[in-house]
Amino acid sequence: MFFARFFALFFLFATFGIASSVPSVAAAAEVQKRQDITDIEGVFNTLKSSTDTILPQITSVGQSGKASAASVTPLINELTAALNTASSSLASLRTSNRKVRRQTEPDISLLVAGIVTDVTHALDTLLADLSIVPEIGPLLAGVDVALDETLAGLEILLAGVLTLVSVLLVNVAGLLESLSFGLTLASLGL
Repeated sequence: MFFARFFALFFLFATFGIASSVPSVAAAAEVQKRQDITDIEGVFNTLKSSTDTILPQITSVGQSGKASAASVTPLINELTAALNTASSSLASLRTSNRKVRRQTEPDISLLVAGIVTDVTHALDTLLADLSIVPEIGPLLAGVDVALDETLAGLEILLAGVLTLVSVLLVNVAGLLESLSFGLTLASLGL
């Protein structure tokens, strides 16, 4: 009789011990989601640091009134390469075996909106030189394509985040239109 009580008590504690030691699927998914969002944010932080070195140079050339194909082309190509690198990095996150939880993140949308705003303002300084340096037009089209691909990659990973970004960029829509960034405007729904 004593053995039966002891066995029942042991069985009860063992059952609760096993049930509590198994990690929950929800906790594992939450850790994975945070890691994925951190990876995405890392891509955009890297892009921000790249653009923070390129865009002041573009602005300086644009404001000097001495823009030439020789001075503008390498800078815009550098900007396009930085955007393409971000797009490729997002694509590698997308093609990994991990599943990103599709929810919007305000921090990422603020970061992306800031990058788009900075790019737009810097390139806007070159519009006055467009008639003098006609090579700027095709270069701007390349930036539009690269920026659109980056935004599309972000939307695939975090569905709905571009809705937040577009709300933050309403005041920049006119500049995007003056730069003829039709693909970017379409991605943002502006």
